Amino acid sequence: PQVNEEISVKHLPSTEPDPHVVRVGWSLDSCSTQLGEEPFSYGYGGTGKKSTNCKFENYGETFAENDVIACLVDFECGEEVEMSFLKNGQWLGAAFRVRKEALGGRALFPHVLVKNCAIEFNFGQREETFCSVPPGFTFIQHLPLAQRLRGTMGPKSKAECEILMMVGLPAAGKTTWAVKHAAANPSKKYNILGTNAIMDKMRVMGLRRQRNYAGRWDVLIQQATQCLNRLIQIAARKRRNYILDQVG
Repeated sequence: PQVNEEISVKHLPSTEPDPHVVRVGWSLDSCSTQLGEEPFSYGYGGTGKKSTNCKFENYGETFAENDVIACLVDFECGEEVEMSFLKNGQWLGAAFRVRKEALGGRALFPHVLVKNCAIEFNFGQREETFCSVPPGFTFIQHLPLAQRLRGTMGPKSKAECEILMMVGLPAAGKTTWAVKHAAANPSKKYNILGTNAIMDKMRVMGLRRQRNYAGRWDVLIQQATQCLNRLIQIAARKRRNYILDQVG
């Protein structure tokens, strides 16, 4: 089938110098939240870049507030799956082509990465589309159930949630163990909470912030700690599995 979804972008208030980030696309269920920064994760960002496996290339146009991006997947391209995007109804060309053999029958799921933005989705539930959709493409919600695959289900109750707390001296290998344990148990969808994990997600064009940070290092650490404290507050309200990887 040829599959489509629409995303409408709204900016939220922020005091940061570069506050708004939007990246949309498709990923396998096993991929992390960092869209476009690992294999089988394909993103198109508001900076006019496409990325997969941390390789960023120019694509299409920049987009921002009030723009509508349609994400298209075409499974009728012979031995390949083609992913492309529309901006406000205008096709931007093919962004990614992946051999079906490489996907191995695994499903692609809609994926969005945002920072200080509100996103409205249209999977087909709206009576009217945000923009015109190319002929032949079908919204995900309109596909027969037999052609859809449910993503990994989280814990049904807080009683079923797992929380693992790492204990040990600095540089003892706690983070390495946590990452390996999460990778070895993909069905658990562990969320690793710690400043190391947060710093790893602070990337600029796929590069770790530690490698291109020009400010004071203690300020960056302070920001990561503030983020961690907020994430722990949010985690207490969610039904998910966690690994707490933080010293002190």
